[in-house]
Amino acid sequence: MNAKKLIEKKDWHYYVYEENNSITLSVPIPKPNPGFDILYTLNESEKEKYLSTGIKSLENRIEDMKTNFSNYEMNSWR
Repeated sequence: MNAKKLIEKKDWHYYVYEENNSITLSVPIPKPNPGFDILYTLNESEKEKYLSTGIKSLENRIEDMKTNFSNYEMNSWR
């Protein structure tokens, strides 16, 4: 069993995790109340770009997650 491993973070902006050979992007948002972590698992193309060029390759995805958060998996802070 593989444990979830934090790869990269910028506190209160994004967190990148690796687990079972997949990479998940987590973006915290304070609204709607009580606040949520918005989660997205990178597809293979995004994963390859991230591994070669870093967080820059995910800037558009992060902005989309903040704007269109209801289209993603949401974990409440409560």
